[in-house]
Amino acid sequence: MTAYAFAHRGGRAHGRDNEIATFVEALRRGATGLETDAWVTNDDQVVLDHDGVHRAAARRRTPISQVRRSELPAHVPTLDDLYAACGTDFELAIDIKNSNTADAVLRVAEAHDAAGRLWLFAHTGVEFEHLGDAHACKTFHARNLLGPGRQRHLQVAKDAGIKAINARWMWWQRSIVEQVHSLDLLAFGYDAQRSSSIRRCIDVGLDGMFSDHVDRMHAELARTGR
Repeated sequence: MTAYAFAHRGGRAHGRDNEIATFVEALRRGATGLETDAWVTNDDQVVLDHDGVHRAAARRRTPISQVRRSELPAHVPTLDDLYAACGTDFELAIDIKNSNTADAVLRVAEAHDAAGRLWLFAHTGVEFEHLGDAHACKTFHARNLLGPGRQRHLQVAKDAGIKAINARWMWWQRSIVEQVHSLDLLAFGYDAQRSSSIRRCIDVGLDGMFSDHVDRMHAELARTGR
């Protein structure tokens, strides 16, 4: 049963990436979750941006980690801003590029009593030292999900405390979803943009999906009664 409908970058089909107004609109349109990327400024503020670089003319392409929050454009929100505007009654998936960011994100979520609905997606080399009530997730490449070593990769993820496997929607098959479920892991599909790809996520039994198009997710889930 598809339980999680995440608005990718806040639902970029309906507004500008990772802006508060876009997040708010995604929830209004029926998203049950939001997806974003997090970075930590050099004054320890968790901000939400896809690329993690500062594009102001004087400091073009400077990593966000090297600038203060006050130097960033006003439209770049903090994680605190997101919770202040949207509350906590939704799932939040955050792409994590390093362990320090994971710790900072978790501290903010815990301060808002929202860690239980936080899904942290790890990149290679990222380790979660403290997860609390948050959920660790792993994004699989095609070679790991479709190759002969799939069972081994899934077991390694399970043993590491991973709760969900994320992979491109078209790589999933019902038999693979069942294999993931047999290990008590959840299966998520990303980049489901067309109504047909969203339907396939539902039909193969994925637990969640990521799309820019909240309306399409909402319509397909309503059509199937899920």
